[in-house]
Amino acid sequence: MGQPKPKRIKTPKRIKFYPILPRAPKGQKHGLLVRSGNIVATPCLYNRVVHWNQTQKAPYLFEPNKGDFRNVVNLGNSTKSLTRNPGWKVAVAKGNNATSSYSRTGISVQVSMYSVFAERLNNESSGYGRITKAPIINEISYTPLINKAVGILKNKLNGHVGKAQLAPPIAEAREIHRMLRQINNLALDTVKALIAIKKTRGRSAYKHAANVWLGLNFGVNPLLKDIESAANSILEYNTRMDHVVRLTGTASTDWTSSSIIEPDGSTEQIAAGVRVGYAQSCQHKQGVQIVAGINLQTRSTASYSVYDHLGLKLSELPATLWELTPFSWAVDYFTTVSPWLDDMFYTLPGTTIYISQATKYQSENTIDPIIWVDKVAGWRGYLSGGRSVVKYFHFGRASLSQLPSRSLSIKSIDQIGSNGLTKLLNLSSVLAQMRIPKLV
Repeated sequence: MGQPKPKRIKTPKRIKFYPILPRAPKGQKHGLLVRSGNIVATPCLYNRVVHWNQTQKAPYLFEPNKGDFRNVVNLGNSTKSLTRNPGWKVAVAKGNNATSSYSRTGISVQVSMYSVFAERLNNESSGYGRITKAPIINEISYTPLINKAVGILKNKLNGHVGKAQLAPPIAEAREIHRMLRQINNLALDTVKALIAIKKTRGRSAYKHAANVWLGLNFGVNPLLKDIESAANSILEYNTRMDHVVRLTGTASTDWTSSSIIEPDGSTEQIAAGVRVGYAQSCQHKQGVQIVAGINLQTRSTASYSVYDHLGLKLSELPATLWELTPFSWAVDYFTTVSPWLDDMFYTLPGTTIYISQATKYQSENTIDPIIWVDKVAGWRGYLSGGRSVVKYFHFGRASLSQLPSRSLSIKSIDQIGSNGLTKLLNLSSVLAQMRIPKLV
């Protein structure tokens, strides 16, 4: 008997290593992909069509393909640019910063066909076409959005730290006795006000209501909040621990723009006696997101003391003086003075692991063709269909070395309008307390 054949030992396949590449855009199949270093660009193309036929009724004459124009239009390039970081997984595992810069722009289009029919006494004309326009790019300033996102992030950070701002309440402590006396005499003052209202036939009612509103909004409510903040802050300081947090601040806005391009001699002719223009309505969205990984060191660092925690250090003096300035709150309704002063002298209670700032803008433009008919020459015409949608977006991400600071600026209309009723009541109550001189 022959010896059994030795078993064949299968050698493991050699693991092949390929870099992870992004999915190839459609343009690559047609040789349209353009590479330049770390930048990849793909054009957004659409086939423009204008075609019409013409018919003469008597004597009958049909003219097909009276007009026929076809060409490829480039609406712009979709691009991608990035800084490669092969060791990002190792950096993340070690708790280091692995953020890299990244930028991407995208354009897409959906175009449908429209049809046209025109006629007059002895002629008919019919046609079809495809029309669209380049994307609308109208980015506004990112400064208000960055200011709002930074404010949200720092509010979350203060929530983790438990820090309080007790310098202004302590400076205003001498007013507490007068305010408590005012609250105690509120009932008596109300009775006196009712008598005065009766004597003045209601003319003093507005002034009394304004006085009560100011006392509650600028006296009682802030006092209660300060007492609660001080108690919570002391508790947080006694139980503080070093820990790592990941914080996010996001702000966005949106708006709409529209325009009409009247059909005239500069627009394309689609049939005899007929030209086509377009009306467009564009939706815009813009936003900012700031993400930070922070190693809070409120216990192990000797430089962080109870004075830092309660907001009683010398660096808090500029913000405190501004808050104690008469009518500074009214200025803050329209400007960013208070947050600007807070950030100018801000000290982070720890170290940053990473900070990234991402911005995004996108627009969606809806285009509808409109018709112009040469009525002087006796034409009348109709158009149907042809809506197109052009979308655009731009996304960018950058690594920051430190938390951004809010800038000094005038607030936008949306920011001024936020909590508008409360602001209006405060301003009107102050005006009611002022004596307006009589005109001679």
